[in-house]
Amino acid sequence: MSINLENGLWQDFKTGQTGNFIKLYSILEEVSYREAESRLTFKSFFLDEDLGFVVDKKETPATFSHLDLSDQKLLPVGLESYDSNDLLVQAAWVVLYERKLFSFDPRINFRYYVGREGRYANRVVIPFEKNGKLFYLQARAIKGDIQPKYLNPGNEEGVKSSHILYPYDEEADHLVICEGPIDAISLQLRGVNATCCIGSHISTIQADILKEFSGKIILGFDNDAAGEKGIVKFDRLRKTKRMENFFIIHPPENCKDWNEAHIKNIDLKAYVSENTKVYDDTYKMLNSLLD
Repeated sequence: MSINLENGLWQDFKTGQTGNFIKLYSILEEVSYREAESRLTFKSFFLDEDLGFVVDKKETPATFSHLDLSDQKLLPVGLESYDSNDLLVQAAWVVLYERKLFSFDPRINFRYYVGREGRYANRVVIPFEKNGKLFYLQARAIKGDIQPKYLNPGNEEGVKSSHILYPYDEEADHLVICEGPIDAISLQLRGVNATCCIGSHISTIQADILKEFSGKIILGFDNDAAGEKGIVKFDRLRKTKRMENFFIIHPPENCKDWNEAHIKNIDLKAYVSENTKVYDDTYKMLNSLLD
């Protein structure tokens, strides 16, 4: 067996297996790659994407305190907040309600917050939670004149965006990967298992997480130049990871994204089922002809 101590890559000459430090840990501990990544990242290590392996850092979990939100005043915003006496909560409620991000099903619980003070002031906060603990978030400006529109934690505050995916059902038979959490929530509310990669680019670490998913992987990026570029990049990346071919689905015609389609009450579960196509040479050829 050979292990490169500089980049963490290894090869077992007897079995022919190769991988990074996380995969080796998952084999030795007999856990899934995702569980190994979770243990190493959120308990006692920090992933170094540039090197592709794990380096020792502070032993702090990825929770609210880990993201250093002690100076933030976050107020919960739920479906029942429509009659709140707090004008800021009301404004956040309107943003969420107009985008139909609340569920009337008591079994479905998407939690939201609004920031009153600190870095996330006057922003709707969408938490990324695992086992009831916050490991990431995205904050969206309530008013259009606040820039940037979307604000994520800085690298010094917690886990990098390229190291995580929005929570999804790991046992489902399909997974649609879109660009932002609002799109992922919109799809989940329509019965589609979905996640987001915070942008139109899937990182190496995100690909390693996706490699452990046994169902159909469907890229649901926006139908624009950035989305197309992200698809091509992932196709190259998944080949280096020896991943199975993936599928493609774009938001419905005349909809800029999945949330707009959700707002228009389009049956996205049926739409995804009927319009998903494998990303193969035939698809590439037909797509190039349409261009």
